[in-house]
Amino acid sequence: MANRIVLRGGRVLDAKTRFDAVADVVISGGIVEDIVDEYEVGAGDDVIDASGKWVIPGHIDAHAHFAGTSDFGFDSVIGLKQLARAGVTTAIDLGGSMDTLYDAVRRGGTGINMASLMRITPSANISSAEPDRAELDQVLTDGLATGSIGAKMWGGYDPLTPEGTARVIEACNTLGTHVAFHVGTTETGSRLDGLREVPEILGANGRLHIAHINAYCRGSILEPHEEVIEALQIIEELGPRVVSEVHMAVPNFTRGECAPDGSIVNDVPRNCLRLRDYEANIDGMRAAIRDGYGSVVMLVNDRLDLVSGTAGLAEFDRLKSMTPMSFPVNLPSTAFALTAAKDGEGKFVVDAVASDGGILPRNVNIEQTIAMVKFGALEPLEAVAKLSYNPARMFGLTNKGRLESGADADITVINPQTGGATDTVVGGKVVLRNGYIVSSGGTIFTTDRGKIAAANSGIPYEIIEPLQGLMYSRVSDPS
Repeated sequence: MANRIVLRGGRVLDAKTRFDAVADVVISGGIVEDIVDEYEVGAGDDVIDASGKWVIPGHIDAHAHFAGTSDFGFDSVIGLKQLARAGVTTAIDLGGSMDTLYDAVRRGGTGINMASLMRITPSANISSAEPDRAELDQVLTDGLATGSIGAKMWGGYDPLTPEGTARVIEACNTLGTHVAFHVGTTETGSRLDGLREVPEILGANGRLHIAHINAYCRGSILEPHEEVIEALQIIEELGPRVVSEVHMAVPNFTRGECAPDGSIVNDVPRNCLRLRDYEANIDGMRAAIRDGYGSVVMLVNDRLDLVSGTAGLAEFDRLKSMTPMSFPVNLPSTAFALTAAKDGEGKFVVDAVASDGGILPRNVNIEQTIAMVKFGALEPLEAVAKLSYNPARMFGLTNKGRLESGADADITVINPQTGGATDTVVGGKVVLRNGYIVSSGGTIFTTDRGKIAAANSGIPYEIIEPLQGLMYSRVSDPS
């Protein structure tokens, strides 16, 4: 009989079955074999002491960045390590390159599951901000063939016209792929006005993943609490056709890029500077870094860190503004309110907690969600729904996000006092043990259209069906 992994004596929490009790979780053959009061350990079984800890279905980060970060001069392996250390068992890159991902897993995979959405952007793979349908169909077909599970538009950086944005969503919906949107078009910004535009863009039948709702509630148009109220109304009125998430870290991630005339190239950093009354140009950017409001993202001792002041300014100047940046603009109060909000039926308006992190130093999903439990804003099982069950359903990962016999053995063990992950199991293999990564490789999730590329990569892969994700399945099944 094969040796088992036994997670002993932890508080086992499963949002699907509402199970909440101290128990032993027994893992064999990559699945959860049983959950019992006390398991009789056999010779050779690997026992992980989970006493005093929470044992939850593996945390799924529904919005991370690790497969496109070479664009910023960073090694994607760093992102895979930071995700694994944060207790993530499955991570979805919202805007990555499959070639980059395959390479990173081969060189430094950490044993977690991964998938990626391709970026749809005029600066990379489409000819204009208003591509025609034939061009989009070809770009999407080519991207899916590389292994991507769908597409994302980065409205805050490379916006399309409203018509072009609607066309991308329609094309993805027709193909039955996942499609995500960092809101903003050529007519609006990465703010509440961009979110206001979504209902018209979607029309009567469009389905969409709206990224990081709290990023549009920073007080750029109304007071932050007023923006939260309106954002919730928009999401609730769109109903089951959309899925959404909130990130919990205060620092954002953006680009410092300035044009030769000193103007800021992208909408997001312009908004960040204006929020604190800095000039939206290179002088304002330099002043913000010098004052400690803006930070340059730099590699420090094998991890990325936020550096401001003299050192940050020197790096910004050395790279001639072509550097990743961060500003402390994500208000805890808005993330808190959006995460906890429920509709009239007692269901969460925003589906999940996600990091928008990965390679970025903002992988605090578990810590911040546990903090909300301590505050009394979430029940423990609600926290598990936000971290595991709902994200699994968002992407149609039907055997993940739950902790019961027969489910995939993807599990995260959490110290509820610190809020940090101590151990993880992915596919029946220990990935994180006492806070240290002890695994390598990983598994790629792709669609049937990407299975040839995934097989050719030499990396283990699984086929998923995006049509089973909530944005499609919840329309016909409101449960």
